[in-house]
Amino acid sequence: MNRRKLLIGTSATVFAGMYPSISLAQKASTSFSLVWRGLEVGYSKINLTQSGNKVTANIDVKLSVKILNFDAFSYKLKNKETWESGTLIKLASETLVGKKKEFAKGNRTSKGFKVEGSKFSGIVKGNPATTSYFSPDFLKRKTWISTQDGDPLEISTTKVGADMAKSVNGDIPAILWKVTGDLELELLYSEEGKWLGSRFYAGGSQAEFVLNKSSGNMHSLWKT
Repeated sequence: MNRRKLLIGTSATVFAGMYPSISLAQKASTSFSLVWRGLEVGYSKINLTQSGNKVTANIDVKLSVKILNFDAFSYKLKNKETWESGTLIKLASETLVGKKKEFAKGNRTSKGFKVEGSKFSGIVKGNPATTSYFSPDFLKRKTWISTQDGDPLEISTTKVGADMAKSVNGDIPAILWKVTGDLELELLYSEEGKWLGSRFYAGGSQAEFVLNKSSGNMHSLWKT
């Protein structure tokens, strides 16, 4: 090796020691419009960020139903969840239903997940999911913590089969799951685990989450 090559190689080694390697955060996001009785009445936005072995989910939901220009129903939720290796570590959520304030917050302890909410406060045993729905792995868990009020919901899930999820760019092939128990709704995921939509009944009519846009795969990011 000549002197120039040796100096270049030595410099690279020195600089590598001066500047530690940086692990860039990975991100994924999905947004939906909520359609009810043929009208777009709200949205749901989910942003996941993975840094190291932790994943942070930020969820923003807003609904507004007007009748004759009067607010018949309004709902706002802001929620932040921290997950580690598929386990819920921390939850902090605030909801406004009309003028009523609801909340759910909690953190993992040696005894389980400790919840303080507007409806329930106590310890939730095991490895609960939440009502954020962004991973189909949630379907394997029997307890979902309500991000509105902290209530631990006992649910059962059934795989219905092939279906189509609605999006602003047309229908998308999906797998339909039915959720029953303390919570009644339908969830749609892709073969790769992407959350594509949901359906539920409100005020006697079906409401549906219609996919607006999606970046990355929230399920895959959450599992890492």
